[in-house]
Amino acid sequence: MSVLLPDILTLLQAPKIWGNPEVLVEGVSHDSRRVMRHFAFVAIKGEKVDGHDFIFKAIQNGASVIIAENEPPEKFDTKIAWVKVKNSRKALGPIAASIYGRPSDSMTLIGITGTNGKTTTTFLLEAILKAANFVPGVIGTISHRWSGVEIVASNTTPEASDIQKMLADMRAAGVTHVIMEVSSHGLFMRRLDGCNFDVGIFSNLTHDHLDFHGDMETYYSAKKVLFEELLPNSTKNGACAAINIDDPYGSRLAQEITSIQTLKYGVTDTADIRPVRTDISQRGLNITIRTPYDSLEIQSELVGAFNLSNILAALSVSVKLRIPQEAVLAGIKSIKTVPGRLERVKSPFGAIFVDYAHTPNALKNVLQALREICEGNLITVMGCGGDRDKTKRPLMGMEAASGGDFVVVTSDNPRSEDPIDIIHQIEEGVRGYGFRKVSNNPTETIIKKGSYVVIPDRGEAIKWAISKLSLRDTLLIAGKGHETYQEIQGIRYPFDDRVIALEESRKLNPWINGIKTQERTLRKVKA
Repeated sequence: MSVLLPDILTLLQAPKIWGNPEVLVEGVSHDSRRVMRHFAFVAIKGEKVDGHDFIFKAIQNGASVIIAENEPPEKFDTKIAWVKVKNSRKALGPIAASIYGRPSDSMTLIGITGTNGKTTTTFLLEAILKAANFVPGVIGTISHRWSGVEIVASNTTPEASDIQKMLADMRAAGVTHVIMEVSSHGLFMRRLDGCNFDVGIFSNLTHDHLDFHGDMETYYSAKKVLFEELLPNSTKNGACAAINIDDPYGSRLAQEITSIQTLKYGVTDTADIRPVRTDISQRGLNITIRTPYDSLEIQSELVGAFNLSNILAALSVSVKLRIPQEAVLAGIKSIKTVPGRLERVKSPFGAIFVDYAHTPNALKNVLQALREICEGNLITVMGCGGDRDKTKRPLMGMEAASGGDFVVVTSDNPRSEDPIDIIHQIEEGVRGYGFRKVSNNPTETIIKKGSYVVIPDRGEAIKWAISKLSLRDTLLIAGKGHETYQEIQGIRYPFDDRVIALEESRKLNPWINGIKTQERTLRKVKA
């Protein structure tokens, strides 16, 4: 795609222009390293880096337009255009959408926001759309994928210019529906501006990201942007919200949103989409769900009551889009597991699960799900990430203790923090629940209920926990899920909870059926 600068200027509020006003623009980026000939470079002030410091690097790389919050220096190449705007971050999304031909207009765009459940819901919707013979694309936490393309995700919601380029690539590949995980960071930073949504899902709002937002009300306000601005301003006919009214913030949102249609889902009787029969077991979910149009008998191998909510969310979108019932049933049934979401690791002793749970509420829900199927001790290996919300660390420790029998406190992604400091903060919550600290004695074979141990090295913590498992025990390795690295002092070292658990299981019994196959699969995913 290519546009002339005047076509872009109509999107901006009172821009001031220097240089050549008739330049051609063929692409846009906020990253000077990715600027090419005839690109617009949008200089954004970030948390750590100011894009204005890289303007002349972008010009060297071929930028024909500079969009910035500063005026140009007295001497600059007048063959290019320099455009001053009040807020370059807000300008990036609409500009990128224009340059790439407003790709979201040509596809059905579904946005999912909430603290927990976004990733699983994208997998469910992707499977349903495939079963209905559509061509789905996904922009999400684990990866961005469509039509044989898969890109490992560095951010749940990429920057605005990357989103629009990705949507344009999806359109070119014949994608019909795009499912996007919409983070509060992305909404607050206006990364979704320029996107034309058809449906928005609100899953829940629980304690997380308060290091960024400050308090829950500000966090809620960021999520609300999808429903208060983006959906009402969409040009799509019948833009709609699907809201989980079991969640207190979801119930509030459903009452506050009046400018667009809403579908309410949940277990409460006032929900538009709700279960009327529920059978939750270690084999999965067997449920009857009532919608405004009919009832469905749904079978799923996903474990846990929290996955009922994810299925209701996916079904709400399916109802809105009028997906045939047989495709909905087939799509949901086809999802056996989601990477790093209660993903089972084969083991000769006990049951081992890896889960991304990194918030107090997520950890609580996962432990509740495992408690229902655990016959022996429920053991949790967990830590908390560094340079993130510190207030949730003791809460995470308390949830690990209250939901299980034994806790192994370890490191997660400490980033720039001292992992021992993080561990001490987690211990406050574990001790606060009444658990007693014990030593990690390698000769001790009995797990003592109501106790915890500290093993800072995450790999050693996982190995120690597996060595203590009996056949009836269940082990949860929480916090990192699908991640294939551990970030320490700015360096990402290769690390995968699933691979570590698998290798330790093979050490205990190298001939266990299926171990080698799963190891090859995991290493392929890791690569």
